[in-house]
Amino acid sequence: MATVRAVAQDADEPKSEKSTHTPAYGDGRSVEPVQREVDAVTFWERGEEPEFGRIAFFTDAVFAIALTLLVLDLRLPRMSGNPNDSASILNALGDLTPKFVSFGVAFALLAKYWMANHRFFARIGRFDKRYLTICMCYLATVAFLPFPTSLIGEYESNPISGVLFALSLAAVSGLETVLLWHAQRAGLMQTPASTQVYRWQVVGSMIPFTMFLVTIPLAFVSPTLMLLSWIVIAPMAGRWAHRRKPADAT
Repeated sequence: MATVRAVAQDADEPKSEKSTHTPAYGDGRSVEPVQREVDAVTFWERGEEPEFGRIAFFTDAVFAIALTLLVLDLRLPRMSGNPNDSASILNALGDLTPKFVSFGVAFALLAKYWMANHRFFARIGRFDKRYLTICMCYLATVAFLPFPTSLIGEYESNPISGVLFALSLAAVSGLETVLLWHAQRAGLMQTPASTQVYRWQVVGSMIPFTMFLVTIPLAFVSPTLMLLSWIVIAPMAGRWAHRRKPADAT
């Protein structure tokens, strides 16, 4: 990628310090989309393809693979007794109930995360290297999620499986909040949110993070009880946040 630089040095300044500016567009010269450096930070603007689109495609690919891997743990049950007997297959399917539950919860949550990320990325106007670093950490937690999902589906009575599942989901939610914080702080949004809207967005992003951590003690009573508590708490928390949505929030 071409790089446009204008370097100004002062005798009292170290030679390693640089200040750059974007060239004027009124001098009759055509300037192609460039990778711009501002205060030694590289930005990729929306519309500078394929660089800008690659992060969106990569993010979607990671989510798609993680969602697909969730179903791989649902294998045909081993039946005891007569395989032609309806009761035998119903009993075998009943043994898979924990795996069906963990699959459903994980798929629903990952789908919500993807939709939230889709809405968030639609508002991004540019991204920098730090955003990429945080995003890779975020996607690592997404890609890891099929493992604790499989663990809690196989060992639903073991509290450690429930703890790991909750911590993994909390990590996804936490890094989602970090992405929002950095985008607002670094001016990456196409239209920066007002202070009121930004605070509401942070609170909304922190609700699932808090829910997963607070309900971890329930895993030592029953991991299934912990999962059921999410089904009750999440809609209530969502309605609470929606009622406090600022008028200028999109």
